Amino acid sequence: MSKTLSSALGLGWLVAPVAMTPVLREANLVAAAPPVLDQLALATFIDRGWYDAHLRAARRRFRSRRDLLVRTLGAKVPEGRVAGTAAGLHILLHLPDGTDTRGAVQAAATAGLRLADLDDYRAPGSAEPALVLGYGNISDTEIPPAVALLREALRSPTTSPPTRTAQLSLRIDDTGFMAGIGLSQVL
Repeated sequence: MSKTLSSALGLGWLVAPVAMTPVLREANLVAAAPPVLDQLALATFIDRGWYDAHLRAARRRFRSRRDLLVRTLGAKVPEGRVAGTAAGLHILLHLPDGTDTRGAVQAAATAGLRLADLDDYRAPGSAEPALVLGYGNISDTEIPPAVALLREALRSPTTSPPTRTAQLSLRIDDTGFMAGIGLSQVL
């Protein structure tokens, strides 16, 4: 439920074999159970079909946002190649060999964007330069300006040929929160 509704709820469920139930209950004796009122509200939300409706609306909204991001990248970053399935909340933007991701990170920071180089989280030289673009926590109206800033960061004259192949992860977030690897639009 933390991904589809709110992590603040602290609610979820698990369907486990009967033999595992005692072990699971004893796994964390100090964890407090969520408030009963929250549990009842969630049960009503699910029982009345509101959760299913919420998920259907979210899928439509995120698909539309993904399509907008792909179109905007195609127009503003034509040297990039978009990959990734239409599921989830991110896409990959493969970049030409020789892209200076470290320089792009610095140029983006100057423009008010925070980038993280994926090489900080993986084995060096394991893939072509690419960006992981998260679009789960950005409004549709913020996508074009964020992509324009990204384009300028990639084309910045301060960038120079890389000393290694790198891959960036990009997550745009209007709160400045960087969930794992990502780019955040700093307001």
